[in-house]
Amino acid sequence: MKLGYFTHSNISPSETFIQDLVKALNEDNEIDLTLFGGNKPHYIKGIDNLKLISTGYAQKGYKNSFRLYKLGQMLGGKGNLYKNRYQQKNAYKALKSTIKPSDKPDVAYIEYGTSAVLCYQYLLENNIPFVFHVHGYDVTSALNDATYKTELQKAFKYAQSIIAASHYIRKILVLAGCPNEKIKVIRIGINANNINPQKWNERLKYEPSIVYIGRLTAKKHPIALIHAFNIVQQKIPSAKLTIIGGGELEEEVKNCIKDLKLTNKIEMLGVLTREQSFPILNKHWVYAQHSVTANSGDQEGFAISLAEAALHEIPVVSTYHNGIPENVIDGKTGLLVKEFDYEAMAEKIIYLLQNPEIAKQMGKAGRQHILELCEPGKRVKKIKELLYKAANKTQY
Repeated sequence: MKLGYFTHSNISPSETFIQDLVKALNEDNEIDLTLFGGNKPHYIKGIDNLKLISTGYAQKGYKNSFRLYKLGQMLGGKGNLYKNRYQQKNAYKALKSTIKPSDKPDVAYIEYGTSAVLCYQYLLENNIPFVFHVHGYDVTSALNDATYKTELQKAFKYAQSIIAASHYIRKILVLAGCPNEKIKVIRIGINANNINPQKWNERLKYEPSIVYIGRLTAKKHPIALIHAFNIVQQKIPSAKLTIIGGGELEEEVKNCIKDLKLTNKIEMLGVLTREQSFPILNKHWVYAQHSVTANSGDQEGFAISLAEAALHEIPVVSTYHNGIPENVIDGKTGLLVKEFDYEAMAEKIIYLLQNPEIAKQMGKAGRQHILELCEPGKRVKKIKELLYKAANKTQY
């Protein structure tokens, strides 16, 4: 089977689910895999034989489309229509001119609904069945754009299957107009082979500590986490917080730390790879992440960092947000609070830091839960089944 794997322009370090799936599919001798990048061919560490093709579908004509967007705003607020139509047109041209007949796949797998909207017209015209995976923003804040929502519903219609990582996302898809029978809930796979939890008697030799790994964005609300930690350190002066990641809120985060006089209590390590992050995770007692629905409507997807923390036997303190309650079992593998309630988050963190035996029990339960929920072999098997099934359906 010739499989085309279509991604957006830049795979971020946090999108390990893309890298892991590409590796697994590429290892299958029955699959001839080509990775189609949006603006550039993506190099996946550890794969030397992967065929990479840059189509430019995600970025070609961006400057002109941005100008049309601004012009539309001035003429009456229809900028999104101009922008989206122009980008779709350029995406179609880019795919048509770049993909040679010899490279045309039997079936396509697409990451994100936003990419599916750009690709589906080319795939439809060339009779290439496709499956796409939605994640977070592409079925939350992106739906504020009426034109995108209309085009996404067309992608729903023509796709063989749509993959969601949680039942929460499945419900959002149904409400957005996706046929329920097309939706397949397949959890993100996380390879635990290289994750070796620190023994808790060794972990407790370090000072009480909290760690967060992820982008510094509105939907992850790092400011709420910092305010929660400010309460924690007033109760437990020896407590420390480590933040791993970067993003558009980085300066705001630094200013908040400075204003609260927490410079000596919080360490910011910037963006690190998962290999660099894992040894750091093992030195902490609690993982905390204050995910919320941003003002734009943007929400989390599966929240992989929480699952990776659990695999390190670290209890998680987070929020009742999107699919997180499916990832973190409140009271068993971690503790959850309402969105924006940083004071409740502080109470939960304090409770775990003051009761390390309970933290240990939750951490061990969390690892077992994620081992069962996110077994990568199950994910790959289910996705391959969908792709083989789609490849045999050449008519829409």
